[in-house]
Amino acid sequence: MNRTTLVSALVTGSALLGAGYFYLRNDARLSRQRALASNIIPIITPVIDLRVAEDVMEALERVPGDEVTVVLHTLGGCVTSCVMICNALRAFPRSTAIVPYMATSGGTLIALNATQLQMGRSAALSAVDPIVHGQRAKHLPEEPKDPQQALAHEYQNAITNYLRDTLLARLPGIDEEALWTTVEVFLGEHAPHEWPIRRDEVAALGLPVSPAARMWGEMVDAYRKRWW
Repeated sequence: MNRTTLVSALVTGSALLGAGYFYLRNDARLSRQRALASNIIPIITPVIDLRVAEDVMEALERVPGDEVTVVLHTLGGCVTSCVMICNALRAFPRSTAIVPYMATSGGTLIALNATQLQMGRSAALSAVDPIVHGQRAKHLPEEPKDPQQALAHEYQNAITNYLRDTLLARLPGIDEEALWTTVEVFLGEHAPHEWPIRRDEVAALGLPVSPAARMWGEMVDAYRKRWW
């Protein structure tokens, strides 16, 4: 699939957990051979599309044992792709998401679905609210019987509920008010979709997060120098 076809498919065929970052190089897709039979899965790609999701899910399926580490460096991507990766990650009793630099939008949703989170000193997450036809779903105008607005409403509700379930799993025993405060942060209720959420802000919300070792940043650097 060439770049033009990919952009068209993403815009017309699905909602995004990402705000318009449609560039994707074929050689930046996660290769099957690189992660098979390993418990370290790199998700180091500008856009998470269905091809990336297939490769990640294949690699996760072949992980020996019940523990896995995903290394994230991404701007997000297709809602379906990101949620499928999240679901596969939820199947592991022990999982670690490592974000040396950034895992925004759909990448944030994946990171939050691991049982442990590590972030680099300057790393950032972001809001995870869906983008439909180039606009944040919650910003589309209310129009009676508008199929685009109806689709946006469906995606917004689905992601809100999925995020709530994700955070309940990460924060057992949290009271409802604190839970919704955290949900609102990750839905970007008071900030742009891409606004960075730093490690100290994640910790302030009560989410367990620890520093990522320098070696993980060096791993991402090696991929970036090769591909980007």
